[in-house]
Amino acid sequence: MRAVTDATDSVPEVRHRGFRPYPKYTESGVEWLGEIPEHWESKAVKRQFRVVNGSTPKSGAAENWDGDIPWVTPDDLGKMNDRVINEPSRHLTRKGYESCGTQMVRAGSLVLSTRAPIGHLGIAGTAVCTNQGCRSLVFRRLGDERYFYFQLHAARPVLEAAGRGSTFKELGSEDLQSTELAVPPLYEQRVIADFLDGETAKIDALLAKKERLIELLQEKRTALVTRAVTRGLDPNVPMKDSGVQWLDKIPAQWQLGPLKRISPEITVGVVVNPSTYVQTEGVPFLYGSDIREGRAVAATARRMSDEDSKSLSKSRLSAGDLVCVRVGAPGVTAVISPELEGANCASVLIVRHASTFDSQWLCYAMNSRIVRHQVELVQYGAAQEQFNVAHAVEFVVPLAPASEQREIAAFLDLRTTKLDALVTKIREAVDHLKEFRTTLISAAVTGKIDVRDAPDQATTQGGAL
Repeated sequence: MRAVTDATDSVPEVRHRGFRPYPKYTESGVEWLGEIPEHWESKAVKRQFRVVNGSTPKSGAAENWDGDIPWVTPDDLGKMNDRVINEPSRHLTRKGYESCGTQMVRAGSLVLSTRAPIGHLGIAGTAVCTNQGCRSLVFRRLGDERYFYFQLHAARPVLEAAGRGSTFKELGSEDLQSTELAVPPLYEQRVIADFLDGETAKIDALLAKKERLIELLQEKRTALVTRAVTRGLDPNVPMKDSGVQWLDKIPAQWQLGPLKRISPEITVGVVVNPSTYVQTEGVPFLYGSDIREGRAVAATARRMSDEDSKSLSKSRLSAGDLVCVRVGAPGVTAVISPELEGANCASVLIVRHASTFDSQWLCYAMNSRIVRHQVELVQYGAAQEQFNVAHAVEFVVPLAPASEQREIAAFLDLRTTKLDALVTKIREAVDHLKEFRTTLISAAVTGKIDVRDAPDQATTQGGAL
């Protein structure tokens, strides 16, 4: 018999800003569940569900595809904005379905990605089948699919930890079936699901507002930068036609020319097998993923030996140089800071510094809509968009006099710092909300909080947030 303990002794920390624990708890014997309410059960997945595997018909056979049988993949689950699966990206014909080992599962079944990655989740809104990257959970006994959706969401770290394999991790059928879940009575499953539907909807609405505010602030930042680097800071300065359709007018004393006229050297980082130079120690070896607007992040950079960096002098960096992402997020540009003097880089565009321009000003110009528009016009590649050096040297830039360059850079440093600080603060709030959402779901589906009288307790509109 399982030992029953008093809730006030066993889970005093789980108050969650006004949500009460259950009166009595019992030890589940399952590490990730801990203690559960005494009237709940811990059950292996296989006791609650029948686990159904998926499969893929021959991809090169046209007669297998574009039928009317919904066929779900991990990619479909990862792109969902809702938890209900209605229209996956691909459908099978009857012949395609019968040619492989996939099986149809009824509406209301849970569909879980079990590799690449483990843990994407959805509820079948209609009868579906899946590929081998998913497993479906079909109810053996009555249960609320919403509750178990939330339960599996909370169990994702456990499922990921159970994955096996060297090339990629896969959650095997037996490991999935043996995973223990917390199972309250059916009526309570519905109460918990209703509660979480309401609370997560409030959190999601607040997240959407904050993320939209971040978008608006970023748009404001880009507009501010673009106006300053194309029109200057004096609203009364005489203007002239730029001669470029998408640029309109520029200050009369400014010039307009290609990037190759501004910088003495425009080149590219290590392109051929850059991974062969990666070491555990040495100087920073920047990839495109280490570059943000205005700054390169040394902390995330790979390393290269100083000897290799010196031998690869073409891509060795000096303070004041600019580096620009070519692949993945093309156009994002940063200035090399003094701490990155002597670093090296892989594949990114390098714009060498010269006394003829202010690096910070040119960085703002490169990140403005003017240059980004030109990047969009020339980028190519289906899997990952990119551009090459031959394109970059011809990018047109409005060239302000040196004194104005410094003034514009100083002005934008001040204004963008304030905007960036505000965005950072909002992002921290977003992270907090996401963390609270995850914690709330886990607490509700493992019985750490009692939501049966939730309307009388704190909500996310009050003390909970």
